[in-house]
Amino acid sequence: MSGADDSSPGCSAAQGGRTVSDLRVSAAVALVGSAVAVFLLYYNLSGRPVWAAPSSLFHGASWEEYLLVNTTALLFVPWLSVAALGLDLSEFGARNPRQGASRIAALFFAGMAPLLLWASTRSEFQSYYPLVPQAAYDFRWLVYHEITYGFYLFCWEWFFRGYLTFGLARRFGGVSAVAAQAAVFGLLHIGKPAPEVVGSFVAGVALGWLALRGRIFLPCFWVHWAVSVAFDCLVIWQRPGGLF
Repeated sequence: MSGADDSSPGCSAAQGGRTVSDLRVSAAVALVGSAVAVFLLYYNLSGRPVWAAPSSLFHGASWEEYLLVNTTALLFVPWLSVAALGLDLSEFGARNPRQGASRIAALFFAGMAPLLLWASTRSEFQSYYPLVPQAAYDFRWLVYHEITYGFYLFCWEWFFRGYLTFGLARRFGGVSAVAAQAAVFGLLHIGKPAPEVVGSFVAGVALGWLALRGRIFLPCFWVHWAVSVAFDCLVIWQRPGGLF
């Protein structure tokens, strides 16, 4: 499994300056990534608005606030750190893909289809999805939900398969980077149905591998969003009185 580019950073004395730079980048990514992950794990599981004290009378954050807080932490905070390091986004998977990346993403989606159909029949998923309950009964809400959640998943994939994967791979190598981001990816699924939490670790490894192989995180976003939309539709289809 390769690193973030075609070379192997820090493997000779002639690359001494590059080694220091790579260590600084990977350390910064690890620090910022850990802070973002810890904050979002606490925020998403607490069920309180971001400004609420523990003793607040307010309970539960709106869908819009959930999106705002998560997308800010996942997208803009890493972007600021990349700018502060004086790096280009292309070094974090925002570049032209290698040939075949989109084809592999399509194969991932096809492989997930039987699992999605099975999961859509289970009560723990039917009671949890779609995340906006109105989307199961109103087409306008469904479109609104899938578009806004699509943007959320774009930020999600940028953070995990772009920022963390390529940032950590600069110094620690592809295998370690994929394993680390997959572990954090799985942890941030805590609170969702148990089979999804378990499966998210495997999915994190597969998507991290795809990102490094293709040198880009966008195919990971497309397959993740396609899986999400398809699963919501399958759950609604299984629900009595649902939209489909």
